[in-house]
Amino acid sequence: MVSLLSLLSGAAVAQAAAVIAPRASTTYPAIDTALTVSTPTATVISEIDTSKSTYDRLTPMVGGEPFFYNGIQLRADKLQEQWGMSDDAVAEIYQMVADAGYTHVISQISWLNIQPDSTFNATKSTYIRGGTSAELNFGTSTSVKIGYHSGDESNKMLTYVQFNFSSYTADDIDAARLRFYVNLEATSDTAFIGTLYGITDNSWDPSTMTWTSGAPNHDGVDVTGTLNGDYFVASSSPSWDLLQGVQYYDFDCSDFIKNHTTDGIASFVLQAQINATSMVGITMDSSRGTHPPQLVLSSKSTWDWTYLDKLLGWIEAAGLKCELIWFGTETTGTTMDTRVPYHVFTHTKNYEVASDGTVSAVMLKSTEPMYGVYWYYMDKNDLTLRALEKSALKTLFNYIGARDTANGSPKTVIGVEVANEPAFARFYGSAYTPWENPETWGRLSLFASVSDFAARTMWEFCVNLANGVKESDYPVWTRTNDYTSTDAPNIVYNELMRADTAVGTSLDFVGLDPYQDSRTFVYNFGHENFTLGQAWDMSLGKNLPVIMENGGSYSDAYALPIAALAGGSFYDVYEMYGPDNFGLYVPADETTGNYTPVARGSYISPVIHNNQFFNKMAVDLATRQSIRAGGTTLDFYNVLGTNDDITGTFGSVGITYTEINGGAGVSIVRSTNELVIGANSAATFTLSGIVPYGIASVQKGAYVDNVWVESGSASYSTSGDNITIELIAYDVIRILTTTAV
Repeated sequence: MVSLLSLLSGAAVAQAAAVIAPRASTTYPAIDTALTVSTPTATVISEIDTSKSTYDRLTPMVGGEPFFYNGIQLRADKLQEQWGMSDDAVAEIYQMVADAGYTHVISQISWLNIQPDSTFNATKSTYIRGGTSAELNFGTSTSVKIGYHSGDESNKMLTYVQFNFSSYTADDIDAARLRFYVNLEATSDTAFIGTLYGITDNSWDPSTMTWTSGAPNHDGVDVTGTLNGDYFVASSSPSWDLLQGVQYYDFDCSDFIKNHTTDGIASFVLQAQINATSMVGITMDSSRGTHPPQLVLSSKSTWDWTYLDKLLGWIEAAGLKCELIWFGTETTGTTMDTRVPYHVFTHTKNYEVASDGTVSAVMLKSTEPMYGVYWYYMDKNDLTLRALEKSALKTLFNYIGARDTANGSPKTVIGVEVANEPAFARFYGSAYTPWENPETWGRLSLFASVSDFAARTMWEFCVNLANGVKESDYPVWTRTNDYTSTDAPNIVYNELMRADTAVGTSLDFVGLDPYQDSRTFVYNFGHENFTLGQAWDMSLGKNLPVIMENGGSYSDAYALPIAALAGGSFYDVYEMYGPDNFGLYVPADETTGNYTPVARGSYISPVIHNNQFFNKMAVDLATRQSIRAGGTTLDFYNVLGTNDDITGTFGSVGITYTEINGGAGVSIVRSTNELVIGANSAATFTLSGIVPYGIASVQKGAYVDNVWVESGSASYSTSGDNITIELIAYDVIRILTTTAV
């Protein structure tokens, strides 16, 4: 293979070395040797035109036409899950996005949304206790207990729990887990094992059971009967998740559920560790408790499009386009059990293997179940995981394709972010020491460094997902968004692969989430190297430079998008409205539950007017590179608010911009006798030497589908060979001359 560094030159090589150094001297081996870049066979819905043959910039295209990329995120999931907003209320927020002039909205769809697990609460539960409590019945208790003390019969306890899942409608059960909620700290300071047994006797009655009568399959604290006949060892607490504190605890019971519960009834006995000499015990919510035991059933062959249909319905009703953010196994460096079906965890690698062979999960537990209880760091080199997730994403976009055709082909979905702020070893907002799983890291020795291995891992992981989209019946552009301190920036490696014609890429572009409230930074983003956490060059190779997330809470939010355009990049806002408190809008009174959205500040009106201003020139802004970033026909004035860059040209005609209220201006040379000017505040443009070319018309208006629509005459004055045109805020004016300038 040719040296990939040789495919980039000068500053690009230095940039690549700075970002993922140290790097291999000559080659980048493959981890998955069968992975190749996929080419769409279905009609392409959206893509990035990187040719610069028709347009002088990298251009987003939808349905073969240029698309002005100016978006905002809206987390419908958080609006409903955290704030409890109704469907109608969420639909109104999407309409607000459309009314605000954004060309597209960015919303999340999780793997669990389209392959939802089925959850069943316990139908009955109780516990039994020895010693002085041997004749007591606890069938009406809101709690159940397990415990053991070698010398105290009163502190020996077993919990019984039963589930009825006969209403389960999926074709199969691929995986199952039982979840308990511990509501009191363990009575011992020592964390301990809980062992879960499945029993086939479902006739027990919690209202009559005691230690001495009515409880099946026990002799004291021992679970009894015929092993693998009328009772089975279903699961036990792993070393990395021992019972102790107030929290949820899961037990995998897949084998017992799949093979020994054909009637849809499942009974379990939970037993505390019985080889301890001192008291260990724990209290959990019963079937009558606030957090009853739950049986979760998961099927990899079951699909449910209810939520997706609802989400796209909101977006279509507002007349918006949409980019989806895929929340799969790589979401800001973690895999949450509220976003990924349970069957994925049972078939893939989420553990590390130490040099002595010890296995432990790379896992954290969250105390806020809204965001998931179990957070895993999955092995991105697990080819089974890659295949499962690619299949899920391909199935998703096949469905979107069929849905789009059935609805008249509105092309609502125009792109997908296949991984959100991905990283090689980031976990829960911080770095995690890279670990090696011998089962899937067999090619590590071929790489010069772990850093090189990380770069290849991240690229393969994301390209595999992008392939699923490209191979679907609805191929759209694919992207990821890096965060500023990621350990495996996709942009560098992706451009190295794109430049190697023997490899290529199906990951169309990589953006960044800078969260910077600085016009200068945003302006520089699209055409200059910068340092933010590490070195960056977002215009590297053929990468479409996009600021993927920048705060809607910034008071300068109205000025940042035009600074981005002037610097050669596109701009997305995080967010419209939501609990993360970055929104343009905030609740009227969150403390009282009044979630009526109100503008965060007086700058919101200019944000909206700016979007509407951009839309009057949308095709030109999508297809023309700013002169400040190397273009020839699109110019901006005073974008930094410091009276900067206030002169330009139209052929031999000089352009002078004079701001009145600190706003920014724009000029577009559309042909040798057509000039467009505009400003987002009151301003004047002086065109020096234009009169001899003849003034055919000076009109206010807008380009609708790239066709000029006049809305009135503009005010201007003549002085010798010059004219001065007065603009009010958000005017767009077209000047036609009778002869070529």
